Amino acid sequence: MPASASSESVVSETPHYSTQVQPIFDRRCIACHGCLGSPCNVKLDSFPGVDRGGFGQNPYSTRLTADPRTDMDAADSTAQWRERGFYPILARTASAQSNLDDSILYRMIDAGMRHNVPGFSRASVDPFRLQRFAGTCPSTADALAARLQEHPGLGMPFGLPALAEEDFAILRDWIARGSPGPTEAEEANARRLANPTAVAAWEAFFNSSDPRQALVSRFIFEHVFLATIVLEDSPGDRFRLVRSSTPPASLLDEGRGGRSAEDAPIELISTALPYGDPGVERVWYRLEKLTAAPVQKSLFVWRLAPTDIARLSELFLSPDWAADADLDPPWDIGNPFRIFAAIPAESRYRFLLENAAVIVGGITYGPVCNGQIATYAVKDQFWVFFLDPAYDISVRDPSLGLDDWDLFMDRSLVGNAAYLDAYAKTRARLDPEGWSLDAIWDGDGENRNAWLTLLRHETNVSVLRGAQGGMPQTFWLMGYSGLERLYYDTVASFEYWAGDARKLETLLFFNMLRQEFEDGFLGLLPREERERIRHQWTRGIGSVALSLIPFETVDQPTRIEVRGPDPLIDLVEQIARHLGPRISGLPDRLNPRVKPEVAVDAPIEDFDDWESAVSMLTALQGQPFVPQLPSVLVLRLNRAEGPPQDRHRVYSLVANRVYKSQYTLVFQNGQALPDEDTLSVYPTLVNGFPNLFIDLDLADAGRFLTDLRAVENKDDWNRFASRYGVLRDSARFWPFYDWINRWNDEHRGDAAGWLDLSYYDAPEI
Repeated sequence: MPASASSESVVSETPHYSTQVQPIFDRRCIACHGCLGSPCNVKLDSFPGVDRGGFGQNPYSTRLTADPRTDMDAADSTAQWRERGFYPILARTASAQSNLDDSILYRMIDAGMRHNVPGFSRASVDPFRLQRFAGTCPSTADALAARLQEHPGLGMPFGLPALAEEDFAILRDWIARGSPGPTEAEEANARRLANPTAVAAWEAFFNSSDPRQALVSRFIFEHVFLATIVLEDSPGDRFRLVRSSTPPASLLDEGRGGRSAEDAPIELISTALPYGDPGVERVWYRLEKLTAAPVQKSLFVWRLAPTDIARLSELFLSPDWAADADLDPPWDIGNPFRIFAAIPAESRYRFLLENAAVIVGGITYGPVCNGQIATYAVKDQFWVFFLDPAYDISVRDPSLGLDDWDLFMDRSLVGNAAYLDAYAKTRARLDPEGWSLDAIWDGDGENRNAWLTLLRHETNVSVLRGAQGGMPQTFWLMGYSGLERLYYDTVASFEYWAGDARKLETLLFFNMLRQEFEDGFLGLLPREERERIRHQWTRGIGSVALSLIPFETVDQPTRIEVRGPDPLIDLVEQIARHLGPRISGLPDRLNPRVKPEVAVDAPIEDFDDWESAVSMLTALQGQPFVPQLPSVLVLRLNRAEGPPQDRHRVYSLVANRVYKSQYTLVFQNGQALPDEDTLSVYPTLVNGFPNLFIDLDLADAGRFLTDLRAVENKDDWNRFASRYGVLRDSARFWPFYDWINRWNDEHRGDAAGWLDLSYYDAPEI
């Protein structure tokens, strides 16, 4: 297929990468090419990603053998990526026309300009969406030309409207001129820190001379290495905590001064897993500034204030450590109970508790960046509570009476059963009368990490603080050892590049852990209710799996009395009163259990009317329209009057699906229970993969809800979506996408990233 531009059409001035080219990639490309698992492994959120190109095998495709790592830390240069099998998507020759003809990137966007005119056939590209991980990727321009001749709709942006002519011209001219990267001055400006002193203070903490600090920093690093770190006193900057073979400037030049954090380059220590052997005598923990645009699906933030240095010092270094503590344990061992045994267990647990959303964020937003496969083992929506350290069994007796730590991370059925048995026996010995409500951590009255809402909707995952989305079907109660086991199974020890056998092992252990946490919560209820509810939560084929996981809390005593016809509701209401509204965030106006006295057809004249009206549809089972919805709708509600900053509200409408069991890899196999599905509404953006945008005027809101209630099958839904949705072949699509991303940035700040469009208005997989 010949390129559509000649060398004569190319301007003489080369577009600037940082100010002209990367912004286009951010606005139009990283919606699908910003994370691990991007199509053809093409990552367009930074120049190193663009320059490394593509790779033929996706790490999330079905296969028995392992593939090379594809995260950007796995190689130091484009040359190293070539050695690993990555092929270029750009061409750099002496001819502008050859640069275009031989560029895979150009061929793709040019095809999009030809064929992705608004109004294009949406259905024609749906089969290729289902091959997201299985499809092969052409590695040369000629091979791509043959593919595009057969399937011209595969141009970029894939299945979405073409680029604006101005954006296309910039990319065309940049590629024709040899696709140069940012200048040294631009790179230096991107690395510049808003407040080098703030960075230096944190690096001084992580690398202090206290002999215990190296182990503390190692513990912190292994638990937050995937998090985006925001320092309150370095506004506008984003960081990650890394291991480096080079020290901070303040320590390298100790005593002489005059240098800043920007003067000491980081020499990254990159190992496959965060506890891998660094291969150097001393590890330095550094804050590396992130310069690539964030994508929402993998963004979770650890926000730090200057006072947190003192808090972490108090938490880890104030308690007494054992005199014979091993401060230099070996590397390459994914067992935190053994490696960090020297750190007081309560200190470890309190760190996880006080930062629970970050720790769980590593699980929900972690290496996969595609929540469906990673979180098959959990329900669509559930609430999580934690044991108070004063009651936590694994804090009071960290070894659970065992001789070694191996059983804690044994993923087998036998090993898990033995761990549960040891835990139950220790609990019976320490708390023979059972737990009261005081056993549930209340966040010390301030910390909203004490009550988390977890969401998992097909490709979407989220962790939210407080009780959100309405009363869920299931609940978790976690303590230190369980949370640690979960984290190391799904994050610290998760090998995204491994074959299916390794991933299946992770998934099966995740299922056992989920059952442990559900059983822990059920242990708070009266004995006579536990078995019934356990089998209500897990039915079908899962009933067989239940028999393989000991129900250790079935006979444990409880000191909590419940009343009324529904013991679960009464228990949760007692917990809500115990933790208080600051922690729970209740009442939830959009998802109330007790509905307002509003007529279904009452007029909707303002935002309050809308919220009352839509709340009549939320957290209710048996509504025919809910099973027909995609997972996440993002709705902009507009009113014509009022101050400009308050003319729009953004809501997420989320369909919570219910299955008989999570002990299956294939949901569409008769395990679905659509009559039990519910709708939740959130007054903001949740999840990272919107399935459909809706742009609704307040004057049409009543008709919208009436039409929504009338949806009973897929044909009804398709008509509804065509009437109210911003479909992906619409000329309105990119303007709305730009608006919603601006809204996200303005309203959610550091927690905002670019929304992913991989599953927009398309089949979910």
